[in-house]
Amino acid sequence: MLTFKSYYAWILAAFICAPAGSIAEQFDRLQITAIYDEPTTAVGSAILKEAYQRLGVDVSILITPSRRALMMADTGLADGDLFRIKRVAELFPNLVRVDHALFHGTLQAVVRKNDEHLLALPPERSRAVAVRRGIIISELTAQNMGMMPVYANSNEQALSLLESKRVDVALFTFVAQFSPLKPEELANFHIITEALEAFDLYHYLNRRHWKLAQILPEVLKQIEDEGIKDEILEGFRARTQNK
Repeated sequence: MLTFKSYYAWILAAFICAPAGSIAEQFDRLQITAIYDEPTTAVGSAILKEAYQRLGVDVSILITPSRRALMMADTGLADGDLFRIKRVAELFPNLVRVDHALFHGTLQAVVRKNDEHLLALPPERSRAVAVRRGIIISELTAQNMGMMPVYANSNEQALSLLESKRVDVALFTFVAQFSPLKPEELANFHIITEALEAFDLYHYLNRRHWKLAQILPEVLKQIEDEGIKDEILEGFRARTQNK
C-alpha cells in the first residue's frame, strides 16, 4: 500500500517524465519570491518548504520588494510567489493559484490618535492614505475608498508618512493574527478595530508549473490535518514573543 509521501512522489515522477513540451518538466529545484518586512513571510516559507519537501522539491526563498516579487514570478524570472490574495490570478495571467488558502487575514486602518473620526467621514479626493507598494489588497481598497494613495516601501515608512501628517490613514495587513506593527510603534497611533477587508492568501506558481499547482492543495491540506501547520505557527509566535 502506498504511503502519502510515496504516492505523491510517484505522481511527481510521472509528471517529470512527461513528454517533451510538457508545461512543467522539472520540479527538483524552485525559487519562490516573498515580501520583506512582513512577519508571516518566515512562517509561510516554513509551511511551503515542508510541502515541497514531501514532493522531493528543494525550494529557496528570495526576499524582495512586493511589486518586484510579483513581476519576477509573473515573467518567469522566479518560479512563483509565496502568497497573495485571490484577485492576483485575474491581474497576473501568468500566475496559477494553488487552491488551498495558506492564511486568513484582515486589512486594518491605522490613524493618529484622536483622528479616529476620519474614516467615518465621506472620503475626500484630497485625503491621502499610505499603502505598501505591491500589496494588492491595500491598493485596491484605497482605490475603492476614493482616497489618494501614497506609496510606501515598508511598514516603517508607512507609519512615518502617517506621523509626519503626509497622509491621514495608513493601511496594514494583519495575517494569521500576527501584527505587522510592534507595540512600541503604536504609542501615537490607533488601530481601527473594524476591518476594512477580510481576505485569504494563496501560494502562486508561474504557469509553467501548473501541474505542480494541482498537486500542492492536497499536500497542504495533509500538513494541516496532521497539525504541522499549527506547530509551525505556534513555534513562530513563541519566538517572536521572546524577542
